[in-house]
Amino acid sequence: MNFPNTVVTNKLFSYDSITGQLDKIFVHPDFRKSAILKKFLSYIVHETLIGRAHCIKEYTIAVHVLEKPVSFNPQKDCIVRIHAGRLRLGLTHYYSGMGFNDQIVIGIPKGKYVPVFMDRQQLIDEKRTLTLTREREPALTDPEPVSFAIMPLICTSDGKLIKAFNDNLCLQMCTMLSQLKEVSVIAYQAIKNLAARYLDLKELGAIVGFNHIITGGTQYVKDRIRINLQIIDSRNYKQLWSRIFESKVTATNLFDIQDEICQQTIIQVQRLVNVY
Repeated sequence: MNFPNTVVTNKLFSYDSITGQLDKIFVHPDFRKSAILKKFLSYIVHETLIGRAHCIKEYTIAVHVLEKPVSFNPQKDCIVRIHAGRLRLGLTHYYSGMGFNDQIVIGIPKGKYVPVFMDRQQLIDEKRTLTLTREREPALTDPEPVSFAIMPLICTSDGKLIKAFNDNLCLQMCTMLSQLKEVSVIAYQAIKNLAARYLDLKELGAIVGFNHIITGGTQYVKDRIRINLQIIDSRNYKQLWSRIFESKVTATNLFDIQDEICQQTIIQVQRLVNVY
């Protein structure tokens, strides 16, 4: 993607220096193996350099980078946030390794999509100022919001029925959690697609943006089902709650079983939030 040569950003860096820095970043394995991350970073840098930073939104990224349809709804699909988390993590990996001594630092502030460009010394000075400010301020800080991801349940039994039961149970829990004002929840389908690729909960949590998970597994033998659920703090792997549900399955009680499991789990989530 070509940028106009006349653009200067942050009064320190020319077009050539910024695009040269992109070339260096794209050599890193995180970017070399991901066309999406390269396209994402190129797009937001390009828009910023030509003075269209105000146009960088979740919707425009979805349409121009991820090639989503114009009907894309950011409120219902968190795919842009997921890839933005991957992008931030990739930049962190680059600047903590190959790019440790680079003078141009490209970053994306958390919660935003417009990139910032800083020289190495400016970054060091800002970090030092932030550290001194925090040391002088009272220790009290706002607690980190409680955010959840529902992980796909492990199934030890074959059969479409039990797999459908697992997915429907996870979807129902996700829906019920989203109704709680005290917590945020990541869309189940997004987590299901990523769970097999990122086995480390801390890494997945950093990418997607959750700090708690609900996970477990199901067993189905003849006409009996057993569901083992846990709530885990993904930041430290601490198990906060667990319970085994067991029931006889009939042709008419699957919804009742799902409702009972969801209700009991949501009660535990509410208790957890009150503790925090």
